[in-house]
Amino acid sequence: MTSSTNQKIDIFNFFNYCEYLQAVYNWRKAHEDGFSHRRFSQEAGIKSPNYLLRVLKGERALSEEYCKKFCTALKLQKNEESYFLTLVQFNNEKNITQKEILLRSLLSLRYRRGIHRINDKKLQFFSKWYYPVIRELATIINFKNDYALLARKCIPRITAQQAENAVNYLLKNGFLMIDESGNLLRTDPVISSGDEVYSTILRNYHKQTLSQSIEALNTIEQENRDISSLTMSVSRKTYNLIKKEIQDFRKHLLQIAKEDNNPELVCIAGFQLFPRSKVISKTQKRCDS
Repeated sequence: MTSSTNQKIDIFNFFNYCEYLQAVYNWRKAHEDGFSHRRFSQEAGIKSPNYLLRVLKGERALSEEYCKKFCTALKLQKNEESYFLTLVQFNNEKNITQKEILLRSLLSLRYRRGIHRINDKKLQFFSKWYYPVIRELATIINFKNDYALLARKCIPRITAQQAENAVNYLLKNGFLMIDESGNLLRTDPVISSGDEVYSTILRNYHKQTLSQSIEALNTIEQENRDISSLTMSVSRKTYNLIKKEIQDFRKHLLQIAKEDNNPELVCIAGFQLFPRSKVISKTQKRCDS
């Protein structure tokens, strides 16, 4: 692969190594006579002629040893190689905590590259639980740059500096805007980063909000909260139906909030649905059930 291929296919644009490899393969196939999966294996020093194809099909996951071989065939520079190796680990990792650490490493490598900074900073919206809260609160309170007041209105309370940093972040990255009268308004920027990256960041945000739900049991008066749960036995079909009902209800609540012309507080409505047992097979079920 020539250096021009690296210029055409920038690895730092990818959060999935299979998508990157497919893009490289497609580019070389279109621009190099006789390029094939076999030639790639030869360049990588891999005996199997179809190893790349199996990786692209999801039949094989790249090991650390073969990652190095792929880097040779891809002719990656040192910083590109670091990104590729981290990217493979990120895609293959199953542990949520470790996956978040690897994602931060990827974003750091992209930042050093000096590009993608705007999109990556938008991803930070869910990194702090109070960013979404401040985004709502700043549009309904006339705080006049009184960040201490804004901070005091948050539950749990944050510092004035955190409130100011949040407003600055939200303005800079398009989550808030200032109208002609100097009032803050919400905007809806597109956060596009791929499902895996977005879901990894959201998992961390959900962990923060779930932790605060536990705190709310002790810190929020009962008349000001509604926390409940149900334990049910259902079929897979009904389980999916319940999931769809929750999704529709969530959209319904958002519509109710949008139609409210006199908001007075910011709240969080949490929804959780997850199995508490493994699926019971037909042979394991009771005859009368």
